[in-house]
Amino acid sequence: MKHDNNNLGRPIPPERRLLVAAVREVHLVTPHMKRITVGSNALEGFPVRRPAQWVKLFVPTPESEKPSGRAYTIRYYYKGDAEMDIDFVLHGDGPCSSWAERVRIGDVIQLAGPRGGFSLTPDVTHLLIGGDETALPAIGAILEDLPAGIKVMAFIEIPDRRDIQTIVTMADADITWLPRNGSPAGTGTALQEAMTAASLPRGQSEVWFAAESTVVRTVRRHFQIDQQFDRNRITVSGYWKSGETDFRDAEGDER
Repeated sequence: MKHDNNNLGRPIPPERRLLVAAVREVHLVTPHMKRITVGSNALEGFPVRRPAQWVKLFVPTPESEKPSGRAYTIRYYYKGDAEMDIDFVLHGDGPCSSWAERVRIGDVIQLAGPRGGFSLTPDVTHLLIGGDETALPAIGAILEDLPAGIKVMAFIEIPDRRDIQTIVTMADADITWLPRNGSPAGTGTALQEAMTAASLPRGQSEVWFAAESTVVRTVRRHFQIDQQFDRNRITVSGYWKSGETDFRDAEGDER
């Protein structure tokens, strides 16, 4: 018997199967962040086991008959209701951001996942975490999941002070918000300077960072090369790239 090379005969892994869900709630978290709750019977028993896991979303776009897919963090998963919250940065150039601007209750999407997620290394006592607003859903999910006793330095870049969110965590967290106050995303240096200036105890620390790819490259180089950090304790990912609408970080540790 001949076998096709297109793998059509192989079972599709569960995390890659497309599920259909409908929009059930929509509300504005801050002026530049919208939370969309989607639900479906297909989400019953959805294997969300760690904070900052993500799904691949496929949303309809008016310019094309083919849905456009992007990776988005699961902000909250409600097992009993078979629902999840996904936060979208507004006023962006991507198709999912545009869809979130015009979304209505009852709109239908497709999603696949979950994948990725964050697990703190057992012997770590200090966590340095940071990112821009695109990473804020993941940062919030991670901080809210941390146990007591972990010392955290968090640096979060946001469009302006109206975008500060309340994040409740049991960890000993020092959260610094870095408003751009009108400057375009990805053009400032405050975020990367805060990350690279942070002092961490050797052998007890972990780093998590996500932002624009050029900023990410600088932070990655600092910890991997300048600081000779254990690469197993660094999670650094470019979530987007200035000037590109379909960026994929080939060097990223997430997504």
